Amino acid sequence: MRRYKLEIKGKEFVVDVQTLSANKFRAILGDHAYEVDISSDEDLAGARITPEIIPTRPEDEGVVERPEVSYRPPDPASMRQLPKVPSPALPTKPQLPSDGLRAEIIAPMPGTIQSVEVKVGDEVKHGQPVAILEAMKMKNTLRSPRDGVIAEVLVQPGQSVSYGDVLVKFEEGKA
Repeated sequence: MRRYKLEIKGKEFVVDVQTLSANKFRAILGDHAYEVDISSDEDLAGARITPEIIPTRPEDEGVVERPEVSYRPPDPASMRQLPKVPSPALPTKPQLPSDGLRAEIIAPMPGTIQSVEVKVGDEVKHGQPVAILEAMKMKNTLRSPRDGVIAEVLVQPGQSVSYGDVLVKFEEGKA
């Protein structure tokens, strides 16, 4: 047996339903018992439902009293002003010399130096690998942007670098 509590127009009703067979039930409401036969059933979810708006009348059960204006957003002048927070500073952008050839190789992104392929005094050609930088689980080969002689190596394998950090410097005037 299954008990259902229903509220209709503010009054509570208790209905006990007992299954007698697949399509036959006994419904008990208060002191009265009713034999209920289900002659057919239909899944309403599959039925075609066409919604439509019908104005309600005061005598309709479903009428809900509402104020004329149910919501009005607050006046912006009455709201608390949020403090102004400056935007975070962007990393400084490295400057190119007037001839367009850098005197150093800088880190193009933050990462970890995996290997250094040159040493002080090495002559390098344009495009030659200088270092391997791991960033975001990818190995990036940093290549020489010009021909030149290595004057200084400022990093070593395993070292973390940030965007714009100088990795290698070239000798001046040896392009």
